[in-house]
Amino acid sequence: MRAVFLFKRDLRIKDNAGLSKAAEKHSEIIPFFIFDRDIINEIKAEGERLNYVVKSIENLSSKIKIYCLYGETKEALENLFKIAKPTHLYTSSSWTWSGKKRNELIKNLCKNYGIEYVEVFENLLVRPEKITPKKIFTHFYNEWIKKVELETNEINEFKVPDLPLPTIQEIKKQLKIKNYEIFKPEDCEKRLEKFEFEKYDKLRDFPGLDGSSKLSPCIRFGIISLRQIYRHANGRSEKFIKELCWREFWYHIAINFPETQNIEFQEKRRKISWENNERYINAFFEAKTGYPIVDAGIRQLIQEKWIHNRIRMILASFLTKVMNVDWRIGEKFFKEHLLDYDEVVNIGNWQWSASVGADPRPFRFFNPILQARRYDPDCTYIKKYIPELSNIPCDLLHDPLNNNLKYHKPIVNYYERVPLTRKIFNL
Repeated sequence: MRAVFLFKRDLRIKDNAGLSKAAEKHSEIIPFFIFDRDIINEIKAEGERLNYVVKSIENLSSKIKIYCLYGETKEALENLFKIAKPTHLYTSSSWTWSGKKRNELIKNLCKNYGIEYVEVFENLLVRPEKITPKKIFTHFYNEWIKKVELETNEINEFKVPDLPLPTIQEIKKQLKIKNYEIFKPEDCEKRLEKFEFEKYDKLRDFPGLDGSSKLSPCIRFGIISLRQIYRHANGRSEKFIKELCWREFWYHIAINFPETQNIEFQEKRRKISWENNERYINAFFEAKTGYPIVDAGIRQLIQEKWIHNRIRMILASFLTKVMNVDWRIGEKFFKEHLLDYDEVVNIGNWQWSASVGADPRPFRFFNPILQARRYDPDCTYIKKYIPELSNIPCDLLHDPLNNNLKYHKPIVNYYERVPLTRKIFNL
């Protein structure tokens, strides 16, 4: 019996549950990856993000032979089935809205071709059915932490047959990619090994320091298993473990409240009259808000396709609660740029920052002036991404409202906007 294994968000050999399951039952496996044209277009993945995936596949190809297909998933699979004639298809479970829909398509196609479809639990540390629906993170965490699955998946040896199917080097010629050297998939293991988790709790909120694990792209594309990351952090940083749990909390919300893909989790916040001022929105997108900490974050996002978590919260709060712009506009902006973009996590975090999502806390305003003073006290971060401000004293940069900087004038006055936001949110 010949099996095929479809790589998706598990671009690794080590501790790959789906590949391990396939290798238990089959001595001959055809590993493959589909560069789905529709997905690439939907999330605007051409360029740096596609470069990261290509490099990941190239790294895989140095360990095992992997075939690559380019086109729509249905079209690509039909071509594969005709050539490979497999009896089984193995793939990892998907928990995003789009991922579940794609897996359903694959499952139905397998049925039409008389191929046994095997979906293997992966991409989460706790099986969703093991936790009853929760709306508050703390309640979720208390149950989640007791049910984490950490068993390592060993891979039996298997043979990959020679087939008239393209490899990554052939498919690469059809893809529009850009050079991208900031995050490299081959650096994931090294980063995990060297990161000082013991310092995470103290340094995690300072974007000018190397206090963030920067493992989010590794998690997003499954370069390292969540189990391996958990084992490294466990006992060294409870805060980091909770960040892994926050990711799964957003999946928990998406699975149990699927309507929140498009609408606010909180029903009372589904009819907010967002201002959506085009001038404000454009200033935000162009990093010309006049608030250096905000503009630095947007510049980093556009240049590096990644931003520090504290900065993500500052940007989201500024757009939704200072400019009063619909969170969906910000979510779409991040979707266009983030290397580690995950629709479930991104939507969950944007709704949380806009105070329209799950786990509602006392309504929080992220004052960009106070945030800059507290988390970038020496302006290390601001001056790195806005070098034209490098000669201006830091205390002036923190407060653009009360200092006449040779820079963009603040697009809005934070303190004048707070009352308007309270009115819009009926506080």
